[in-house]
Order: sequence, then structure tokens, then C-alpha cells
Amino acid sequence: MRGRSLIVLCSGLAGCLVGTSGQSNITVDGLGWWENRQMESRVAFLHGFAPNEPAELDTAVLEDTAFLLYQQVRRQGYLQPRLSVDLIRGDGSVERVEWEAQDFWLPSGTTAEAASYQVEPGCLYYFESVQVDGLAEVSLEHPERYFVPGGALFNTRRARAYTPANLERRTQRLIDSLRQLGYRSARSAPPELEMDDTSGAVQVYLKCSPGPVFRVGMVELIDNGESRRLPELAGAILTPQWELDLKSKWRRIANEEGYPDARVWLESAGERAGEAGLVQDLKVQLKRGPAVSLRSVRFDGDEATKRSILKRQVDLTAGAPLDVQEVSEGRRRAMALGIFREVDYSIEPESASERDVTYHLVPGRRKELQLQAGWGSYEQLRAGFRGVGRNPFGRANVYEFGMKQSFKSQSADAIFSVPQLYGSAATAYVQGEYEEREEISYTTSHYGGSVGALTTLGERGLRLSAEYSLFKEDVDREEQSDFRSEENATVASLTFKATLDRRNDFLAPTAGYNLYLSYELANSLLGGSVDFHKFEVGGGIHQALTDSTILHFGLSGGYLYAPGAADENIPFGRRFFTGGENSVRGYREGEASPLDTDGNLIGAEAYALSNLELEQRLFEAVSVVFFWDSVVNARERDFGEGAWLNSVGLGIRYQTLVGPLRVEYGHNLNPRSKDTDGTLHFSIGFPF
Repeated sequence: MRGRSLIVLCSGLAGCLVGTSGQSNITVDGLGWWENRQMESRVAFLHGFAPNEPAELDTAVLEDTAFLLYQQVRRQGYLQPRLSVDLIRGDGSVERVEWEAQDFWLPSGTTAEAASYQVEPGCLYYFESVQVDGLAEVSLEHPERYFVPGGALFNTRRARAYTPANLERRTQRLIDSLRQLGYRSARSAPPELEMDDTSGAVQVYLKCSPGPVFRVGMVELIDNGESRRLPELAGAILTPQWELDLKSKWRRIANEEGYPDARVWLESAGERAGEAGLVQDLKVQLKRGPAVSLRSVRFDGDEATKRSILKRQVDLTAGAPLDVQEVSEGRRRAMALGIFREVDYSIEPESASERDVTYHLVPGRRKELQLQAGWGSYEQLRAGFRGVGRNPFGRANVYEFGMKQSFKSQSADAIFSVPQLYGSAATAYVQGEYEEREEISYTTSHYGGSVGALTTLGERGLRLSAEYSLFKEDVDREEQSDFRSEENATVASLTFKATLDRRNDFLAPTAGYNLYLSYELANSLLGGSVDFHKFEVGGGIHQALTDSTILHFGLSGGYLYAPGAADENIPFGRRFFTGGENSVRGYREGEASPLDTDGNLIGAEAYALSNLELEQRLFEAVSVVFFWDSVVNARERDFGEGAWLNSVGLGIRYQTLVGPLRVEYGHNLNPRSKDTDGTLHFSIGFPF
């Protein structure tokens, strides 16, 4: 996945450029090239115009465009912008109109073939300081962070942009957070401002009154007139989220029993003083409405998709009680097929005891072809293409194919997958691939195919896969006197993998952890020529030490075992070759592995790798990273000289849509005689 993110960088950037297209005859100037293009795109979107097409420029469109530009610039913190426009006529003449204030008036009947708007944004207003008083007794850390963002050592003025609407919105978020802590009567006085119209600096003083903490007292449930108490709820902190969860719980219970029209609301039954604030007694009113059963399930739109697949996917049974929660879950399962841009549903007729559910389907893009390019410190320039086809036979199947060429390798692959196999949560696939790759001291090639299935247990839960593969693997290297291995092998194997990802962000994690485990069994009984076992295990943990400092730690290891002679059963290409931009960064790809007496890479049969990083966010999207990478390699099941290699280094990262853009230099602490002192890497994606 990290390698693929390098390839799709140009595709992602091209998508951004396509998404910043405006009208061909409306241009914006004065904000910088990129901001001008974004503003043109935003104006086109707000007008509802099709991108890259000329708009009919009459008085209303010209005035509205000026107003939209004015408002959009103000939303960025430029509170006193000035606008002018050059109206280009059909005969080539140009008329300039300048507006002194917000009254963007033009004479009735004004038209133009093209319009070029000039924006003088003026001073950027920003939060210089925010002081929040009145919350000394409240367990709310850094209330000023609701106004001035954290997460970086330095914040640009753009990141702290001030507008009246921004201040009001952030103040309300602060009050809402207090209410979620139980301070239901929290209020704030009108803020006091000091604004410097020359520099744009804004100083804010805000006085808050949190009031007392509210707790839950006696709770009475009135279910269609029948009353009972819920003593287990007493003592909870009364927050808006607690109320919402309570109402959702009883509405869900009623829905599951076939009452789709159930209504739940809370009523106050009085309040009294308690030991730690105020105690609120409550009545939970549950009106179930009539019992309703499901008469039928229908699908509207996208006739190309077989209805049997859709019915199996939404998994609703005619004649059963109508559960609107399950209807909504069916919508989510239909979207999970990956072939629809949108899925909605309706339930009709509204007042009948039997109702029909209709899912409205809007198909997504079924065929895509992307040109791809990227750069890596080892393979250098990479270029290729990737094609995707969805729902080719009306059964939500997906096929993918692609080719890639770099200075070091060439590859091609094709995949056909079948989601939700036989109504289960498993996705089956068949795949073929070919790759030829030039390494430091050898060239390797492999081709073949695999068939397997994968599934995920629970939302963002444990991901399991099983696969059978058959590959022909060849290695071309100089014959070595002190090391022999299987260089021309047919590998038939079963591979089992498990992964668990609890990171808060796959591309740039700041908290959480991930784990993975892989076991491959290769055996001649499966159709191959070699017998071996290959184990790999690893994971990473991420922890924020401060608002802007994050600690990353990764640990991984692998072990190869052959029941017979290792040099006859372990293919050279299956050995472990550590080193590179995602491993030990003092070395190039694969160079941190064992060497023979002539200094050629021969790989390891076991390894243990650790990566320790300290990331310091300098700005919102820019970080500096200090790292220490360490690996221990075993050759022929023994640890020899130079088995333990270490590198330390420094890097700069810039966050992009496809992951961090990384420039890192790793220095080797204990290089072997033929090792370099260090390596400079350029790459994209998080390293572990």
C-alpha cells in the first residue's frame, strides 16, 4: 500500500486540479495562482454552473459573482476586501467597474462576453490571543484551543483567521462542550475585542458562567401509559449526549419490536439541590404507535444490478416486524458493495399496518482508467496505469488491472473479486501478477497467481484472509562459494493473515495501534518444488506526548524454517531483505541484510526490526522527525558478525492527500566495511 501511494500521487494531484475548474469566461486575480483557481471553482459551484464552460454573463450573474467573491474572501479572514471587474465585450472593448463598498450594483442590462475580477484582500485578521475566564473550577483543559488551534509548534495567521461568524461558532462549541460535561446552564457574556486594523491582530476576552453540574435523579419510563422506574440510571451526569442516547435506546427497542412510528421524549419531573450540584428527575415518554410488518422490499434505479444480489445484501424478510434500524442497516450494506454513488430508501404507505420498503439506487462510476506516476529514492521514477471496472455482470464484482515501470522494476497484475460471497461478509478474489526487479546484487522475477478470501469481523475490527498461491520464482546472481540457495523454484503455498488496526488515521496516525500476523506454508504436496514455513508478526503504537509532539514505535519480526535443507527449500527471493525508506533508513532498499564474503546481499532467515520516531509538528502540515531504526538479522539460523545494524536520522514531512511527503536522511551508527555512512530517502506514506 505504501508503494502504491507513491504511484497515485500524481493522480491525486491531478484530481485536485480537475476539482478547481471554474467558468472559461469568469476569472479571478489577486489572491495567488492556487487561491484564484480555487475561488473560480467555488464561484462556479455556488452558481451551479458546469465547470470549464462559458456562462451567460448578464447583470444578475455579474453582481452575484461579485457578492459571492466578497463573502468568500471575508470567510477567510480578510474583512475589508476591495473588488473590481473588467467587463470584456464582444467587440474586444473593456470596461472597468470598481466598488467601494458591499453594494455591487451594475446598470440594468449590463452584459459581457467575459469578466475578470480583481480582488484586493487587504489585511488578514487573526486571533492573536484569547483569554477565557470563569472556568477555573471546570475540568476543561485549554479552553483557548477552541479559538486558536493546537497540534503544531507554530500556527500561521491563516490557521488563526478571525471572522465574527468564526468567533461566534467557536464560542458556541465551547459552550456545547461545557454542557456535555453536565453544565446545562452554561452561558457566555458578549466577547470583548481589541482589533488592530493595521496588523489584523485580534485580542479576545471571554467571560463564561458554567453554572452547576446537573445529575440524573429519579427516572420514570411511561411506555404507552404503563409506568415503571429505571433506578439504574440515577446518578449519571445529565448531558445532551446522555439524553440522546437514552431516547435512541428506547426508540431502537420499539423499532425492533415492529413499531416504526415510535416517538420518545423527555419531560422534567422537577429538580432539587444535591451534594455536587443539581439533581433532575425525569419522565421518559414512549409512544409506540401502531405495530407494522414489512410487506415487500423493492429497488428503484440501476436495472443492471441483479435484484437477487441486492435482496441478499439488505437481508430483510417480508412478513417480519418492520424494523427501521434494520432498513437503515440494509442501506449501509448496499453501499458497502462499492458500486453505488448513493443509496436512499422510503417506507410507504405511511399509515398502513403493512408497508413497503423501496431502496433508491444511484450507480457510481463503473469504469475508471488512471495514469499514475511517482518517485522513490531507490526505484526513482515510476510510471504506469491502473484500470478498474465495477459490476461487470450485475453481481457487484470488481476487476482491476495495471502495469508499472520504473528504472529498477516492471510489473503487471490483474484482480477479479467477488464481494459478499454467498451472502457472507467475505470477499473472494483471484489474482495474477508478474514482476521483474533489479536489486543491488541480483535480479529477481516471479509470475503466477493466487485465489483467496478475506473478511472483517466488526467495524474497524479484525481482518482475516486465507490464500492459495502458485508462483514461479527465479533469481539471477553470481555464484557464491560460501552461500547457496534455491534460485529457481516453484512455490505453492497457503497463506493466512490477520490484521487489527486501531489507529486514528491510516495516513498520518497520532494515536492508537495496529497489529499484523502472517503465516505461509509452502509444500510440494500443494504443487510446488520447495517446502518451508514463513512467519511474520509486527505492529506499531502511536501516542501524543503534547499537542504537537507524537511518539511512534514499531516492532516487527520474521522467521523462515525449512524441514529439509535450507539451501534447497528456501527460495532466495523469499528471504528477508531489510533496509530502505520503510525499514532501516540508513540503508537503501534491502541493503540492511546479511552479506556473503564478497559483500553481496543474501538475505536473512530471521530478523527483528524496531523503529522509534519522535515527530514534532512545526506547522499544521509540516513536521520534523527524529528516528532510530535497528535490526538484528540471522543467517543460516545463526547471528554472525554485523548482525545488528543501527541508524539514526532526521527528516521533514509535509502532509498531502495521499499521506506524508517524506525527505529523510539516515546515518549508520555501526556500518559494516562495505556499507555506506548513510542514505537520503524521498518517499510518500507513513513508514510503519
